[in-house]
Amino acid sequence: MNSNLKNRIVIVSGPINSGKSLWAEKLLEGSNSVTYLATYVLNTNSLSWKNKIQKHKERRPKEWNLIESSDLISTLDLLDKDASLLIDSLGGIVSAYLNSITSEWNDISKTIVKALSNYSGLIVIVVEETGWGVSPSTEIGNVFRDRLCQLEKDIDEVSSDSWLVIHGRAINIFKNSIKV
Repeated sequence: MNSNLKNRIVIVSGPINSGKSLWAEKLLEGSNSVTYLATYVLNTNSLSWKNKIQKHKERRPKEWNLIESSDLISTLDLLDKDASLLIDSLGGIVSAYLNSITSEWNDISKTIVKALSNYSGLIVIVVEETGWGVSPSTEIGNVFRDRLCQLEKDIDEVSSDSWLVIHGRAINIFKNSIKV
């Protein structure tokens, strides 16, 4: 692990098939203890989805611990607080709470940000960028987009680094931007 990444939250965002997960994995190369939290639990017969998951599994180091769960809070309670954590992805966590009413979601998102902030190891979080194209035509699609965007902004406030990955290239947002 790059020693200057210890005890930090790093966001890796970008559109679908941009290389987000691959870049997140590269940030953790050489780490001694990594837990990979896969937040989208496979519950589909989609061959393309199964193939995508299989590619992710095959390229990860075999010694990395894998947990498949969208329950981030409970998962953090189980982990060695100094170990590195790769969360792939924030969208799976948001999806798990789509049926929550707004006030419940607000409490959940605050709890998530606090739990991430209190974790002492390196956390790399993959986030799907939404809202760059067509707005969802469904109410639930808009709820997902809005909650994901807000949670990403809230985590960004406590993060120490942020990367945008697009076309297989990673851009350090913290070093190459001005906060508005």
